[in-house]
Formats: sequence, C-alpha cells, structure tokens
Amino acid sequence: MGLSNINAAYGLCESLYGVIPDENNFEDLALTAWDKIGTKHTRLYKYEGSVKDHSLQLPCNALGTDQIIESVHIPIPDASVTSNSVNFPWQNIWIESYIDRFPRLNDPYFHRGKLVKYDEGDGELFFAHNYPKVTVIYHGIIVDEERGLPLVNDKELTAIATFVAYASLYREGIKKRDVNIIKIAQTLEKDWLRACNAARTPDHLSQNDMDAILDAKSSWNRKLYGKSFKPHM
Repeated sequence: MGLSNINAAYGLCESLYGVIPDENNFEDLALTAWDKIGTKHTRLYKYEGSVKDHSLQLPCNALGTDQIIESVHIPIPDASVTSNSVNFPWQNIWIESYIDRFPRLNDPYFHRGKLVKYDEGDGELFFAHNYPKVTVIYHGIIVDEERGLPLVNDKELTAIATFVAYASLYREGIKKRDVNIIKIAQTLEKDWLRACNAARTPDHLSQNDMDAILDAKSSWNRKLYGKSFKPHM
C-alpha cells in the first residue's frame, strides 16, 4: 500500500464529511490524530555530522527510542596492533580497507569505518570525544521532503480526516453554543474511534490471524455469525 502526504486529509475531510477545516490549525489537528493512532512507517537513513561538546543532535524524524540506532561509525579502519614491535598497523589498515570495499555495496546496515561507543539522550547522542565526522545509520520516520510531515497509508488518512472533522465541528459547536453541532461532532467521534482502531491494525494480518489473537486475549465465547474479526470502517 502506498503512502500519502498527511495534508491529503484536508481534502478528504471535506469530501467525506462536508467539513472545511481551519487552515491555521489543520496541521496541528492532523499531527495530533497521527500521534493518537500511533502507527509509524520507517526506513533506514544515513546521517553524517560532527560531534561538538561531546554531543551530536539527531534529525527530527528519528524515533527517539533505543532501537532506532543501527550503527555509529567514524571514518577510521577498524584495525589493531597485535605486536609490541610495530608502532602503527599500516598492513592491518590496508587489509581492512580492502575487505570493507565489498560488503558496503550490498548491505545497507554496513558502513565503512570503526564502530564507536555512545550514550543516547533525548534526540541526541553523547560521545567521549569530539569526533570531526560521525556516520549514524538509524531507523527514521518516512516524511515528505518539503515540509517534513509524516507519510501515512489510506486507513490512517481516513482516520486523520475523521478526527479533524470531529475536532473542527466540536470546536465550532462550543464556540457558537450550538447543541446540534455538538451532537453531530459526537457522532463523528464514534466514527473516529472506529477508524482509529482500523488504522492500528496492520494490513498483513488476515482474518485467521485476528481470530487467533482474539482467542488468546479472551476466555469467553465471542463467536458471532457474520462477524468480521478485523476492524474496518
């Protein structure tokens, strides 16, 4: 399934519910809905930078968990001396450089250089030394290149559009003190909860997979005729 820009929810909100969101707060509402859904599409990124004051700031699309970092390298061959009679391991460095030429062309997790130790903080890495050049391979959220907004699939886009419509109508009803608008917003809130539940379910899970998961979560008879176990709109 392809990914779309989160701004596509603006037109979808109008076409599905006839609600035209406020352009000034649309992105805030859309990002709030995206964060509530909790699904994030990622891929491998390579980031190069220099360490200053023993820290390196990570890009904004980094996930912020310990699992995002695949490797951290400095551009020095990983060679060491095994003899106390040799001052510098020139031969070892030549051998390591020759070996490094091949796997880096095929494996995206591999990068030439020596792995260095680091500590991870809030959106940054800490090092013992101020390295002039560091290469970080990490899992980052897939974003559009122009605005840096996350890309979403069709189910997430529908859920985001529903949330924006619900929040916009509810705000309008409170502002105008209109009970009818608030009731319509409450109806859209139920649609948002259903769409959010559907967006959280991965597409690769089949009905059989969901049946097995629900069997493991429940101990009572939940079988219903004509019931779909996979959440959908």
